[in-house]
Amino acid sequence: MSFGQNGQITIDAEPRIDSLMKKQLEFNKDNHGIEGFRVQIHFGQNREKAQQIRTKFSKDFTELKTYLEYDSPYYKIRVGDFITRLNAYKVQKEISKKYVGAYIVPAIVDYEEVIKK
Repeated sequence: MSFGQNGQITIDAEPRIDSLMKKQLEFNKDNHGIEGFRVQIHFGQNREKAQQIRTKFSKDFTELKTYLEYDSPYYKIRVGDFITRLNAYKVQKEISKKYVGAYIVPAIVDYEEVIKK
């Protein structure tokens, strides 16, 4: 790194770093996201009940994105997009006050949602 007299910073980086960054971005795009965590608030076989819980949660926690996943025969409601378990844990503690039994699960999270925060 070098500093110019006009207040600009120039970074001299190894060209392979750019190549690795591009490969990682392509990998993330192919996987539709990056490895991270979500908080699961519901697990059951009734689709209507899952939808009701999802709607109620969206009103209670407007800042968190919700996901309805189906893994036959179960419906799962998962919320948030977190890169670290610690970030997910902080939110899980708040969610648990209203949604007893909420727990952290590994997930492929939406990178665009993560960088919005």
